[in-house]
Amino acid sequence: MSLTPSAANAAEIAAMAVPFVQENYGVTLDYGIASLKQLDGIIDDLRRDQRFEALQPLLVSMGGYVGEVLVRHARGRWRSTEELGMGVVASSPVAIEMPDGRGCNPVGRVYKRFQKGRGDGLASFYQAMTGESPAGP
Repeated sequence: MSLTPSAANAAEIAAMAVPFVQENYGVTLDYGIASLKQLDGIIDDLRRDQRFEALQPLLVSMGGYVGEVLVRHARGRWRSTEELGMGVVASSPVAIEMPDGRGCNPVGRVYKRFQKGRGDGLASFYQAMTGESPAGP
């Protein structure tokens, strides 16, 4: 990935994860809330024998995908981490601003899922940010 994430191109970066997942896992990511559980499983598979540094561009794209799910289903919007006052703590230059004004870092959550495993799930992240439980397998 040669793009530097910004609020203007975050959706484009998110879209880069879709063909990778389709080609390598046969899973169609549809930006639905339930797809976050599918992405959790894919990250579990990637973390088995992959190094973070080798996968970082893909993980950024997957974090963008999680952010795009929040944009499409929870009325979040992409903002720079600086605008949200998260610049020092965020692992990406972009984050999501939720309708209630809270900021969240979907790229950082994907990083944590990759590094720490199941306790940092993407579906539970969505639920924590929205109060909605992701349905699906």
